[in-house]
Amino acid sequence: MELGTETLLVHADPLESIEQAVIAEQYAYERDDGEIHLAVPGDWRDHQIWFAWRPELDALHICASLELKVPENRYKDACQLVARLNERLWLGHFDIWADDGSIVFRHAITCPGGENVSPAQAISLILAAKEAGERMYPAFQYMMWGGKNVEEAVAASMFDTVGEA
Repeated sequence: MELGTETLLVHADPLESIEQAVIAEQYAYERDDGEIHLAVPGDWRDHQIWFAWRPELDALHICASLELKVPENRYKDACQLVARLNERLWLGHFDIWADDGSIVFRHAITCPGGENVSPAQAISLILAAKEAGERMYPAFQYMMWGGKNVEEAVAASMFDTVGEA
């Protein structure tokens, strides 16, 4: 918006768009100062996803927990698996949090100069997190609890089923 020779930047709150999208999709959610937490139903489990807005960085962060913790004796293998799986993702990446071994999917977008995300973009971010979790969750399970090696776990995550039994 221009006022004479000065430009007034209106800083949008991207969490408003996220909240609109979450309400439209009827996901259970909670909002507090600077964050939205939601549960998105999936094939393997409900996906616990949260958005955080950092206005000083003009950054919107999405994070989804796989609700898996890497056992200490499989940490090195899990790191290799994360690196291999991240090669296959177009959006976001997986991380292992060093403090507790949690596996999470993360992605961030910038909204400089008061830009905002649309509700459609918000849904796309949610679906990207859900798809990554749905597709890669079995690989982590296969490696950590099935005792398989990284290559076997990667092969399991690339297997697509068609139809229903």
